[in-house]
Amino acid sequence: MPAKNPVKLTVSDFIHNRVVIEELESLKKTFDPAASGGKPLIVSDVLDAEGHQYVNLVQKGGGVFGIALVGYTYILEEMGIRFLRLAGTSAGAINTALMTVIKNKSDKKSAEVLQAICDLDFFSLVDGHPAARTLIKNFITRKNYIDKAKNKLLVVLAAFALLIAGDVVLVGLSSKYPALYVWTGICFILSGFLSLVLGIGISYVIDLFKRLKNSGYGINPGDVFYDWIKRLLLENQVATVSDLNRKAAICPALQLRVPNQSGLEELKGDVTFIASELVTQNKIQFPAMCSLFRTDVDTLSPAGFIRASMSIPLFFESYMINDIPADDIRIKDAWKKFFGITQPPSTARFVDGGILSNFPISIFFNANVTVPRLPSFGIDLDDSKPADKQENAFSWSLTGYFGRMFNTIRNYYDKDFLLKNEVYQRGVGKVDLSSDQYNWLNFFLSDKDKIDMFVLGAKAACEFLRTFDWDTYKNDRTDLQIQLKK
Repeated sequence: MPAKNPVKLTVSDFIHNRVVIEELESLKKTFDPAASGGKPLIVSDVLDAEGHQYVNLVQKGGGVFGIALVGYTYILEEMGIRFLRLAGTSAGAINTALMTVIKNKSDKKSAEVLQAICDLDFFSLVDGHPAARTLIKNFITRKNYIDKAKNKLLVVLAAFALLIAGDVVLVGLSSKYPALYVWTGICFILSGFLSLVLGIGISYVIDLFKRLKNSGYGINPGDVFYDWIKRLLLENQVATVSDLNRKAAICPALQLRVPNQSGLEELKGDVTFIASELVTQNKIQFPAMCSLFRTDVDTLSPAGFIRASMSIPLFFESYMINDIPADDIRIKDAWKKFFGITQPPSTARFVDGGILSNFPISIFFNANVTVPRLPSFGIDLDDSKPADKQENAFSWSLTGYFGRMFNTIRNYYDKDFLLKNEVYQRGVGKVDLSSDQYNWLNFFLSDKDKIDMFVLGAKAACEFLRTFDWDTYKNDRTDLQIQLKK
C-alpha cells in the first residue's frame, strides 16, 4: 500500500480553493433563472427523477495530469451532470474507474476520488530500482539535468584521456629524467583508479539494461499502483469483472426531457479502459474484450485493466496476461470476431492505451440513433509545451522532436475520428497544461502543483459549460447522422 504524504492534503484544500469557489459561484449564477438574465443549464435530454442530466464521458490520458480531470468532473457534478457511459485511457482510465465504482450513478464521486489522491504518495508509484528512482527524480525535478550529467561525463572522459596521455608521455620522459618516476607512478595510480570507476560504472549500466530487459523493458514494476487501485476497487465492492460490469450498468430510472424515437430501452451504462496489446498489435477495450483472454472472465482482475491502460512504455513494465487457453474454441471465436485472428496468442502483453487511442471518444458513436438523446463529453489535456509548438521544424529540441513523434502516433486515430465527425468536438473541453511548470511524468508533485492542476481543470469545465449549446449540438449531430445514412 502506498505511503501517505508527510504533510497530508485534505479534500477541502481542493474544493474550498478560492478560485474554485468563485468560478463555481459565477457559473451557478449564469444558469440561475432567478438571476438577471440567467438561464437554466441544459446539456442533455436524459434525466433522472432528481433532475440530474446524463452524458457520456471520455477522459484523456496524461500521467499525473489526471488530477486536472478530477477538477473538471468536480464542476460537472456540482452542476448536476452525471455520467451514463464512461471511457478513459491511462490517467483517464484511473478517474474513469473510480467514478464507475464509487457509490451510485446519481451520486457525486469527486470527494472520494480526491480523498484517494490525498492519501496517495505519488512517488511511491515509482517502485523500481533505487538507482532508477534517483535518475527519474533528478531528470524530472532538476532543470537541464541531462545536459549537466552529460557535461560531467565529458569532464570525466577528458580527465581519463589526459591521464592516459600523461602515462604515455611520462613513461617516455622518465627514462631520461628519473625525477619523473614519482609523477609517473601517481599518474598510473590515478588512471588505474579512474579506469576501475569507469569499469564499475559501465558494468552497472549494463546490469541495469539487463534488468530492464528481464523486467519487460520497464523501469518500474507498477506493483504499487496495481495494489493501490485494486484496494480502491475492493473497498467499493468490485472484485471481479462481473462486479465491474454490474456497477457500470446500474442506473436510476431515466426519463426523456422531450420525446425521442429511439426511446430509452437500450440506453444503459458501461465502462471502457483502453490498452495497447503488442503481441497481436491491437487496441483492446476492457472489459468488453475479456473473452479474448479467458473463458471465465471473472478469473481476470479488473485492477489489471487499469494497470494495463497506464503502462507507460519504459516507465512501467508491460502488463501481461499469461496462460491464455489459445486452443479453446471459445477463445478462437472471440479473436476471430474482434480481429479476424484465427490463432490466438498464449500470452498478451500490454502497454499504455494512449499509444493507439489516448482519447477514445469514437466508442460513443452510435450509427443507429438519428437524433441524439445525450451528448458525448470529452476532457482533453493539452500538454504541448510552448517550445514544441514552433512551426520551424529545425528549431525543435530533441525532447520536442520525440514529443511530436509520440503525440502524432497516440493522437492520430482519435484526431481522425474528430475530423470526420467534427460535431463531436463541440462536446470536448480542453485543460491547458502546457506551462513549463508541469510535467506529465512528475510523480514528485508538490501539494501546490496538485491543487493548481485541479483548479485548471475546474476552470476549464466552467468555461466549457458557459459555451456549450445542447440544441446546436443535437441538431448538428442529427444532420451528421442523416448524411451518413444517405
